[in-house]
Amino acid sequence: MRRLQKLIWRDMCHLPIEISDTENIVRVILSPHHIKKGKLKPAAFRSRANADEVSVIRQTHVGSDFCKEKALLLHRPSISEYLGLAVIKASEVRKCGSTVEDSREVYCGHADIAHGVILEPNEPADSQMSRFITERCRSLLTSTTYHADPNPSGSGWTGTSF
Repeated sequence: MRRLQKLIWRDMCHLPIEISDTENIVRVILSPHHIKKGKLKPAAFRSRANADEVSVIRQTHVGSDFCKEKALLLHRPSISEYLGLAVIKASEVRKCGSTVEDSREVYCGHADIAHGVILEPNEPADSQMSRFITERCRSLLTSTTYHADPNPSGSGWTGTSF
């Protein structure tokens, strides 16, 4: 049944499945996890333990207002604070060695960045794989532009265009 639902949802989403190199990919930025003293931390592009997916949004197709509304719907105020959006081109994700692929079964416009490594929950911070992921995330940050939201609790994106 779940497979059938995924197939139906995939057909209902009219975005191209293939993500072109020119697409803007947006990562929702939350505090305290993704930012420190106004600068993005590598954690902004780090997947959670036991996973290799970092949730992102295909901004080129769905728009900045959609990205903001998803941010407000999905973040949990008791755990984190929504601060803004980080934008990177799909080509830059690929240049760093990671992939970016459509994952519309989550919602139309959703995608995942994957680094090719899954860390165990209790992986030591100084392990070779952990260092690899941190360096990969730092590399992504060099091509990412952070846009602080001037009105984080308001509806719609009122920040700079991208």
